Amino acid sequence: MSQSIVVAAAVVIAKPRLRAFLRAPVVPASAWTEGEWIGVCEAWSDSGVRRRYREELAGAIDECDGWLDGDYAGLLRGLDDEGSPAIAFDEVTGSLVVDFEARVDFELPSLIWAFSVLRGMESFLDEGDGGLVTVTVDWSGDSALMLLASNRSSFLDRTGDAVSRARARNAEFDVRCAVSDGEGDGASVAETVDRLLRS
Repeated sequence: MSQSIVVAAAVVIAKPRLRAFLRAPVVPASAWTEGEWIGVCEAWSDSGVRRRYREELAGAIDECDGWLDGDYAGLLRGLDDEGSPAIAFDEVTGSLVVDFEARVDFELPSLIWAFSVLRGMESFLDEGDGGLVTVTVDWSGDSALMLLASNRSSFLDRTGDAVSRARARNAEFDVRCAVSDGEGDGASVAETVDRLLRS
């Protein structure tokens, strides 16, 4: 039986910075240290899964690097091949929403890849910008959460960070409310990305 992940991201980023991000080369997962990726191993309720992911982490980062190339615009355009992708952007507030589903053949490399789709955005965020990336897995229903901010990203602790989680979820709600209902309706991800690059 195939497995899948659902990725939901809500980020505040000004349009010129978003455009620069889309044109930038994709940053390999190995640009972040194992210590900076360990949070993706700790988000799960099953202690056996957490232990297995920690053991597999180095190899999973290397595997993921082989899946990442080109620029972020091309990477996002490729989401049209995945399940029900959507990108929407509100220029007035700089509110960006990215949602997609992806099939998983290898659990941990796929999780790292899912976060890598947006983690490189940290280098393009201004002070005060930021957002939340949530990856939910269908094999357990658990979710891993990563905060994006200017020049940094970090995973939220599964058992702690209750205040940070609540604050991040509230900010995510605000971003999603700000995005116009009509933005991107009926358009593919590729069409939306191309429109962002042109306008």
